Amino acid sequence: MILSTTYHLLQRNTTILVVFVLLCNGLLAQAQPEAKPKVLDLDEVVVTGQYEANSLNKSVLKVKVIDAKRIQAQGAFNLQQVLGNELNIRIMQDPVLGSSMQLQGVGGNNIKVLIDGVPVIGRENGSIDLSQINLQNVERIEFVEGPMSVNFGTDALGGVINIITKKQKQNTNTAKIGTYAESIGQYNLDGSFGLANSKYSVQTNIGRNYFKGYSEDPESRVKLWKPRTQYTADLSLQKFIEHGSIRWSNQFFHEKITDRGAPNVDWTQASAMDRYYFTTRLNTAFFYERKFDGKRNINVLASYNYYQRRYNTYIKDLVGLTEQLVPSAFEHDTNWFHQVMSRGTYANVAFSQKMSYQMGYEFNHEFVVGTRIEGEKQNMGDYNFFASSELKPLKHFLVRPAFRVIYHTKYKAPFVPSINLKYDLTEDISFRGSYSRGFRAPSLKELYLQFVDASHNLKGNPNLTAETSDNIIVGGTYNYKIESRVFRFEPTVFYNHIHNMIDLARVGTGTNAAFQYINVNTFTSIGMAITAEYRTIPYQVSLGYSYTGRQNQLTGYSQTSDFYYSNEWRLNATYNFEKSGYSLNLFCKLNGKLQMYQYDYLKNEVALNFIDPYALVDASIGKSFLNKKLAINIGVKNLLNVVNVNASFSSGPHSTSSSSASTAMGRSVFIGLKYNLI
Repeated sequence: MILSTTYHLLQRNTTILVVFVLLCNGLLAQAQPEAKPKVLDLDEVVVTGQYEANSLNKSVLKVKVIDAKRIQAQGAFNLQQVLGNELNIRIMQDPVLGSSMQLQGVGGNNIKVLIDGVPVIGRENGSIDLSQINLQNVERIEFVEGPMSVNFGTDALGGVINIITKKQKQNTNTAKIGTYAESIGQYNLDGSFGLANSKYSVQTNIGRNYFKGYSEDPESRVKLWKPRTQYTADLSLQKFIEHGSIRWSNQFFHEKITDRGAPNVDWTQASAMDRYYFTTRLNTAFFYERKFDGKRNINVLASYNYYQRRYNTYIKDLVGLTEQLVPSAFEHDTNWFHQVMSRGTYANVAFSQKMSYQMGYEFNHEFVVGTRIEGEKQNMGDYNFFASSELKPLKHFLVRPAFRVIYHTKYKAPFVPSINLKYDLTEDISFRGSYSRGFRAPSLKELYLQFVDASHNLKGNPNLTAETSDNIIVGGTYNYKIESRVFRFEPTVFYNHIHNMIDLARVGTGTNAAFQYINVNTFTSIGMAITAEYRTIPYQVSLGYSYTGRQNQLTGYSQTSDFYYSNEWRLNATYNFEKSGYSLNLFCKLNGKLQMYQYDYLKNEVALNFIDPYALVDASIGKSFLNKKLAINIGVKNLLNVVNVNASFSSGPHSTSSSSASTAMGRSVFIGLKYNLI
């Protein structure tokens, strides 16, 4: 099936492959003029899933990297904005719940988001709100597609996003301030300060992001995109030890979303019903890292994560501007989530000339407290042992078999294996292949939610079966380097199949019908992606194309196709003016039509949902002044002025059917400034 699927994808995209081959020939033909003394390279150092920090070309895992320079050039200040430009990633927007993503067609609970390896908790409607992940103090973002359950446990069934924060280096002092303003009503301010000697370091970051809300009618009290105010604060203390460090990291986040209701005006009053959503996150973590003899290393982390989501509803007097709390208990809710976790690894990166290995443990325990949770308090945990080895049976052939054994407090978890292969045909040509088994236990909400009021009847299901998955990825890399010119070409084919997928389904009939989480579905995604990147001293260009098919059991209602396919194009370009120091940046992403059969909860039938194609194009210009102390970035976002996209969405347990998708907030201009005080 996999071979036939791969052939089907290649057959339907022959024109695309020809274009890429011609592009390769054209770029290589231009790579012959005189060499310049500066040598460029595309090789980056990554840590996600590695035994130790390793170069991207040598890694057996296919890791994608977004660095701080790219984040700044794009004018991105949260995770949603930067990931929206990546191939194989689809961003879904909700004006209240925020933004979520699909990776290789897989999303929701199956994508694990980490900050320095520590899980981010607090999913609403199954997803982490990417707009709550601030990028103020980020060095780079690494992500791996496909199941990473062996490395990172449950919730990593579809992939892992790992955000690597900046660390204070020994014997350095830093002090920075930054501002950002955008014409849609976004105003940000942040600052950071760090001190370090040869033994200790301290680093702190604070920030405030304010968004006044957006609607196509600027005079409307009801905003389609709700006003948000976010506060962030980080504090890190570090002790440098011989060949390692001990670090204590703390991160605080608080957000207020204001959902203003439509005015209700008559001869006696003028009022509106307003709802406020409050989110608070507090993460504290300890890290211990130590190398021995340059071959062996130990990494241990222990963390506590706190997440609170609260909403309250008020009647607001639009004349006197006073507010009165709505007395109904259904109009208020608070949920608390707590997670304690620890992960430790021991690795010998040169046990012999042909073998390295790693072994480790991980435990997680999560608690939820809330009035809409059965019994108002629930908890569950998992305790894991995992191990892997990198073997070199041949000089240019690398094999990494791995496994994880899981004890789950509520589920009998399966044995989770994976195997990764890397073969270097030449110094410039390499191939990677992998098979991974994934596992995800149902979340506490899916098991114990009891959300019943005048508008909702949603229930968890303690009898759910855990999800499992199979993933296969095959790809290659071609690098061509001539001193000041570097070219990289990467094709990839992937296959995902998820068993016992959990979804909401209607149970019962009539007005008393409820919606409950049940194992109703299997899901399959297949696809291909091709990227080509060319860098030289003044400029760099990256072109990519992906083609993804999605299938669930509901496609049985279709008479034409088992899979519904969508494509994506991406073009990023940067030109640096060496003499003046200016840089021009262009970021383009075309998202093709997306289709999938979904259940219409109101009509109690299956319908084909879709979102029409749309393109997001951003451009910016950057320049440094005052001996690179001051950096200014000015740009335009959403040049094509996309707001709502034609779509068809079936009614769900939280919403009614819709004929459009809120995609972006129209064309806007922005300016960002960063100033180094030291």
